[in-house]
Amino acid sequence: MKAKDAMTSPVVSVLPDTSLAEVAQLMLRKGIGSVLVVDKKGRLVGIVTESDFLKERGVPFSTFRAPMLLGRFLGSDGLEAILAEARSTRVEEIMSSSVHAVGPEEPLFRVLELMLAYDINHVPVVDGEGKPMGIITRFDLLRLLQSQL
Repeated sequence: MKAKDAMTSPVVSVLPDTSLAEVAQLMLRKGIGSVLVVDKKGRLVGIVTESDFLKERGVPFSTFRAPMLLGRFLGSDGLEAILAEARSTRVEEIMSSSVHAVGPEEPLFRVLELMLAYDINHVPVVDGEGKPMGIITRFDLLRLLQSQL
C-alpha cells in the first residue's frame, strides 16, 4: 500500500497568521487532532496539534473543549486570561515547522517508520510542490489494520 491509499483527504489547513482560538474552534468543529499550516501559495510550512497549544504558550486545548469546567477551577478572570492569550497568539508562534511529510507514492511502511522514529501521530501527504493532499494519522493506520483482520 501507498500513502495515497491511507490518507484522509481533503486536509484542513490554515494560514500562519490564524489565531489559536480560531484553530481550536476549527479542530473541535471538524473533530480532528491537527491542522496543517500553509503559506499563501498553499505549500506546507507547519503543523499544529492539540499538544502544541500547551507546549509553547500555556494555553491548554481543554480550555476550548470544556471551558465551563476549567472556569470552575480558574475563575472567570483566569479563564478569560487564557482565552485572551489564545486570541492574540498566531499559529506560526506555536506550530512545528519541522514537518515530516511524504509523497503520495511513498510506501505505507515509510509512514509508520516516521511515526515511530519521531514519535508523531500525523504525517502529511504532499504533492511535488509541497502542497498538502491529505494526512495520515495513527488512527488511519489502526483502521487499516482492523480492516485486514
